[in-house]
Amino acid sequence: EDVRLLNLVVKEMTRFPGVVIMTVDAEGSIDLFASRLERGLLNGIKFLVEFDLPGAACREALWKKLVPPAVPTPKPLDFQALARISDKFNFVQIANAVYRAAAVAALRPEKKRYLTMADCKLAVEGERKRCESAVERWAKSQYI
Repeated sequence: EDVRLLNLVVKEMTRFPGVVIMTVDAEGSIDLFASRLERGLLNGIKFLVEFDLPGAACREALWKKLVPPAVPTPKPLDFQALARISDKFNFVQIANAVYRAAAVAALRPEKKRYLTMADCKLAVEGERKRCESAVERWAKSQYI
């Protein structure tokens, strides 16, 4: 099903008269991504560019950028610590963690409606679990 949808998207992109930039969160390698496309459709893609995961400094900058200064916090967030615990996260995963943490904070009673490090840490754990494969979850249940 996913492969059919991917092929449909690429087919429609090739019909578009302008420039299309598509980003894909394909863990592993770009070769694996390309191997899932129909051969004829692959010809419609001019460039395939693979980006490495962000390093610690980049993850820290992403956290700072994605948590606006106007967000209320009981004390300043430790963005270096958040960068460390979000190791091997890409931009989308960090953005999802920020969204999760903000949602938890927003649902609190008004006087406690602020973002905490605990919210962020819990959101990172939740995002990490969401991204694990069924095989990884099974292996952890057997050996940890």
